[in-house]
Amino acid sequence: MPDDGMLRVEPRASGARVDEARRRAMVEEAGRDPEGFWRREMGRIAWMRAPRRIKNTSFEGDVSIRWFEDGVLNISESCLDR
Repeated sequence: MPDDGMLRVEPRASGARVDEARRRAMVEEAGRDPEGFWRREMGRIAWMRAPRRIKNTSFEGDVSIRWFEDGVLNISESCLDR
């Protein structure tokens, strides 16, 4: 790591699966239609029971933010077995 504590991403970016143009498009899409975006992205994870409810948020009073709350992950397959 450089002396200034900043991690340089340029050398690592060449091996990325998403280039800058695609990243920007994904950010824009996720902002415009978060439920649709994350419904598609959740297909990349192994679920024991896929969620029916993608997003459940409330910003009034007691703030509550829940994603995929009724789903059950197979974390071993998703993280360890790949």
